[in-house]
Amino acid sequence: MGQKGEKTIIKKTVVIHPIMDDYIRKTWAMLIEEGYDATYSSALNMMLLMAIMETTKEGGLSDETRDTIWKFAEDQATIGKLNLQEHLAKLREYYQKER
Repeated sequence: MGQKGEKTIIKKTVVIHPIMDDYIRKTWAMLIEEGYDATYSSALNMMLLMAIMETTKEGGLSDETRDTIWKFAEDQATIGKLNLQEHLAKLREYYQKER
């Protein structure tokens, strides 16, 4: 652990679907326009928090949202592409460490 007051940073590689990336960037831009010192990661975390809160509120997700999520989960072509990108990113990271 770091000294008192230091933040521990854990870097993870995550592959983001292009549609999600677009929404993350829009959220990021909105935060910056509102005067926040935002990063891509903070915009992504904000979106995840909103999704978690919407999921757990009384009544939960709308039928349309639930259907969209399940269609995405069942889209094996897209999931396969994202998994491939994640594996390639891990290989690049491993290769860079070994250099």
